[in-house]
Amino acid sequence: MNLTQEQLKRIEDLANRTIPVQLIAAAIEVDELELIDEICLPGTTARNAYLKGMLQQMVETRESIIKAAHNGSNPAQAELLRFLNSQISIFHG
Repeated sequence: MNLTQEQLKRIEDLANRTIPVQLIAAAIEVDELELIDEICLPGTTARNAYLKGMLQQMVETRESIIKAAHNGSNPAQAELLRFLNSQISIFHG
């Protein structure tokens, strides 16, 4: 699939806003199934753009949770502990 730089940037932007792939395909005017296949295939520019957008959203969300946790929010503290425990479990199998 040959996507333009503009389409790749749009994929990244929409993924950052957690828009489903099917709607992203409609927005950039490509076949839905082709885009899904492309995003599922490691190493493609479409997948990289999609993952980059999702990662940006994850970072922003986690930063907000961390800030809320530090400000005393019990739900945010619980979520932060869940994040930390999931990272620690990587080292303990």
